[in-house]
Amino acid sequence: MEAEVARNGWEEKSWDLDTMIGHKFKELEALSIECNQALRRLKLVQGLQYVLNAKGSSPAEVLGIDYKSTLKPALDSFADDINKSSMSKLEELISLQQQSVENATKIEAKRNRVAALQ
Repeated sequence: MEAEVARNGWEEKSWDLDTMIGHKFKELEALSIECNQALRRLKLVQGLQYVLNAKGSSPAEVLGIDYKSTLKPALDSFADDINKSSMSKLEELISLQQQSVENATKIEAKRNRVAALQ
């Protein structure tokens, strides 16, 4: 009798766990869709996408992608490109600010000359 009660308890816990895993898998499916859409928008790596595998035994097998060897290098490269572009834009901004100051100085000098001639 006690063994049957214990078995029933474990069976119930097993069902609860199975249900919880099912819900988590559904959440992962929704997140993988969002991630795949973001990856397509970023155009990081052609054909890279998450494809869930319920029978996988490791995160890479479940997600269908090895983050460290595939996605992380692409993201790092993308971040490097953004940093280089940002530095270029900053240098361009500094140059434009210097030109603006020089132009403002020239305009002020011309105003002063015009005022002196009047």
